[in-house]
Amino acid sequence: MTAFIKRIPRNAALLAFLLLLVILSPSIEENLSGFVFELIFDAILLAGVYSVGPSKHRWPFLVLTAVALAVRWGQHLAGVPALDTGALFVTVLWLVYAIALLVAHMFRRRDVSVDTILGSIVVYLLIAVAFTLTFEIIELQNPGSFSGLPDSSATNRSDLSGTMMYFSLVCISTMGYGDIAPLSDIARPVAVLEGVTGQLYLAVMIARLVGLHIAGARDD
Repeated sequence: MTAFIKRIPRNAALLAFLLLLVILSPSIEENLSGFVFELIFDAILLAGVYSVGPSKHRWPFLVLTAVALAVRWGQHLAGVPALDTGALFVTVLWLVYAIALLVAHMFRRRDVSVDTILGSIVVYLLIAVAFTLTFEIIELQNPGSFSGLPDSSATNRSDLSGTMMYFSLVCISTMGYGDIAPLSDIARPVAVLEGVTGQLYLAVMIARLVGLHIAGARDD
């Protein structure tokens, strides 16, 4: 059993939970959506600890993970608006830290493996989730920062989260449907920043993976 677990790519679990968040969460019934969203996010935080693995940043990352879990559950159980924004902010910090650690790990690799490819996908999705939460913070602090949001998003946090996830994926992939648009002075540059970040990340990471693959083929 242990040998089988070791053969599973380190980033597989994190990728699976990220896909659950992106694909399945919007279809969850409204009365269960907040609780299920939280459980999926908790799974992402814990899977992220496993993906990062042992390093000199392990203990700081574990502490930040514990703080994020505590604040998120505190907000979920207490329902205090101030804790809501705080939980989002701490989670964004966690996502940025996780992205930095995973990217650093991939750039230290000298080969292309299944785990490396999964890791590159994971980072792309983590970037999208980080911007999702950033958009939520902007809208909560300055309502009306985005046009095209459903009416229910003003009172239902799960609807706002699902809508911002959709908008974030549209931005990072530069599809630009236009059904949701940033209006405020802070929302517009953040949306542009995500689009630029997504394209630069893809260009750099694909070049990196292709270069490693060619170098590995020459060594063989």
